[in-house]
Amino acid sequence: MEDSGKTFSSEEEEANYWKDLAMTYKQRAENTQEELREFQEGSREYEAELETQLQQIETRNRDLLSENNRLRMELETIKVRGERKPRQVRMGFQGLWLEREAADVAGAPSHPWLPGTCGMWAFYTPGGGTL
Repeated sequence: MEDSGKTFSSEEEEANYWKDLAMTYKQRAENTQEELREFQEGSREYEAELETQLQQIETRNRDLLSENNRLRMELETIKVRGERKPRQVRMGFQGLWLEREAADVAGAPSHPWLPGTCGMWAFYTPGGGTL
């Protein structure tokens, strides 16, 4: 028998050649199978690690989104309060000015803390003087 021009001196030599070649291919196949098993095992381990990381990242993402929403609501609350404050302060000052005007007309202060002269605050004592 011939294999691509290879000639053998005896049938025994040819049989040994084919046995050796078969053993070589068998060993290569076994090695390849082992490499495949190792690769698959490594892939499973890597996939499990990636799944764990993905779950951790998704949990962190949910936590951050929740915190972001909480902070947005808090900011909105602060904005609403901040928009009300100047109006409330203005109304408070208007009330104080009205009290002062009423006190000036009546001649006596009706509130212990009233704006004094030159934008300063004065404390009116029960006796009518200022401190």
